[in-house]
Amino acid sequence: SAMSLLALLVGGFLIYNAMTFSVLQRRRLLGVLRLLGVSRREIFVQVISEALLIGAAGTLLGILAGYLLGQGLVTLVARTINDLYFTLRVTELSVTAASLLKGVALGMLATLAAALLPALEATRVTPIAASHRSVIERQTKRALPWLLAAGALLMASGALLLLIPSRSLTVGFSALFLLITGYSLLVPGAVVTMARLLRRPLVLLAGFTGRLAVRGIAASLSRTGLAVAALTLAIATTVGMGSMTASFRASVSSWLQQTLQGDIYVSASEHSSIRASTPLPSALITALPKLPGIREVSLGRSIRFEEPLGPVRLLAIRMATASYRGFAFKGATVAALWERFHRGEVLLVSEPYAYRRNLKTGDSIEIPVAGGSRSFTVGAIFFDYGTDPGLLVVPMDVYQKYWQDDAVSTIGVFLQPGYPTDQALTAIRQLLGNADTRLQATPNRKILEHSLEVFDRTFTITRVLRLLVIAVAFVGILSAFLALQLERSLEYAILRATGLTPAELLKLVTLQTGILGCMAGVLALPLGWLMGRVLIEVINLRSFGWSLQSLFPPELFFEAMLLSLGAALLAGLYPGLRLARSAPAAAMRAE
Repeated sequence: SAMSLLALLVGGFLIYNAMTFSVLQRRRLLGVLRLLGVSRREIFVQVISEALLIGAAGTLLGILAGYLLGQGLVTLVARTINDLYFTLRVTELSVTAASLLKGVALGMLATLAAALLPALEATRVTPIAASHRSVIERQTKRALPWLLAAGALLMASGALLLLIPSRSLTVGFSALFLLITGYSLLVPGAVVTMARLLRRPLVLLAGFTGRLAVRGIAASLSRTGLAVAALTLAIATTVGMGSMTASFRASVSSWLQQTLQGDIYVSASEHSSIRASTPLPSALITALPKLPGIREVSLGRSIRFEEPLGPVRLLAIRMATASYRGFAFKGATVAALWERFHRGEVLLVSEPYAYRRNLKTGDSIEIPVAGGSRSFTVGAIFFDYGTDPGLLVVPMDVYQKYWQDDAVSTIGVFLQPGYPTDQALTAIRQLLGNADTRLQATPNRKILEHSLEVFDRTFTITRVLRLLVIAVAFVGILSAFLALQLERSLEYAILRATGLTPAELLKLVTLQTGILGCMAGVLALPLGWLMGRVLIEVINLRSFGWSLQSLFPPELFFEAMLLSLGAALLAGLYPGLRLARSAPAAAMRAE
């Protein structure tokens, strides 16, 4: 949902730039229409109607493209479900009428909102072409303090929403939207400030070309500010999602390394959704600890039961000495935790379970047992990043007493120090082959590797969506650069007429777009960091109940700069080549 809304917001910049470019191309025509008696209102209606027609066509094409894209993405989602839950075959893609209506409504509303300013700009075209660009730029610069104030107000509102003690995802997404929108309004002011700071260094490095490039950025703020804002938002999205993914992966990796205290784990070889509940043969449970090299074993039994808030997994465990190190607790625990745990007075509760039910250490919960229910005290809350919505842990003796189930579904094997894992695996697998071909023994390193592979596959869809956001932003800044070069065609023609060569003109345009790309990269880093923090500490927590480490890998800085610079240079290449090849006389004759 967050990625889709961000793509829509970046798409709004694209629509604005495209409609502005359309108005610029027809400025003379609009002036002629005004001379012929067409009113401002009629021109406004014409531009809005045109935008809505284009928006309708774009929305329909977007729905079709979304359907085709969904067919590819559903494969990724199905693979994630296969990895985490159960085998799933998708035979067809279902799209509800509500989803279609939502897509149409969002597309048309975004088009209308983004086309308002270009339509108003079209109404300012006077019969004597009095709406020169300088007038618009002066208006833009006069509006800067208001933009800064509005941006600061929106960001403050978003911060206040985050401070509200709420668990609502809607509130979290609203706060994120306000922060992003507010930051976007601050970008034009930041562009002006950065242009002033860069003026002297660029003059020293690039001379006259550097002076023209940096002054042109501030002189065309109504175009450059929006282009930088669109690219900043797209790059910040990749940075924020990259930070969240890296934080999530580090948290899961650390959790797995702590949880997998055993050297080898024995379980049923069926899919993970039923593996934990498939009983192991009693003969295997007796024979396994007697194999050479095995120091001790832990036994586990997992079942599921339903609660009003959803399914819950119960894990009964007979712990080995090292098993106690497999739990990382959040906050304080009750006194004498393990003694009370083994007496059956307290149980351990996973963080997602505790978050959804607003539980804390020392609270009492009632859970179903064989023939009724029983009350337990929450002894501790432990971190858990498994796929289940909640996990409760009780000692095996208590489970067998109250649930009247003696089955064991997993065995953790702890080897003697220095004993070869491969040798133990061979002996265990030989024993399993004699017991039941449906059983498997897996070393902990393989479980860790496979789990991280599943994690990476799970986030493939996120990487696809990040690329889509960048693609949308690329088209937006391309149209912005085209509009910018079209408006300044006379200026460039005069420069050409006074001796500037096509190569020097291309260098000027390339330098200017490169500066804009670097500005977007620098401005994207604070917003990306902020988005990452909100996604990690608010959206993820409220969605899944997980507390994650908050990381900002250094490579994200270089990724942001390379993406923004590369996108800006590519988007500015065509306008630059077009200008370099154009005849100066044509632009000056038009004036």
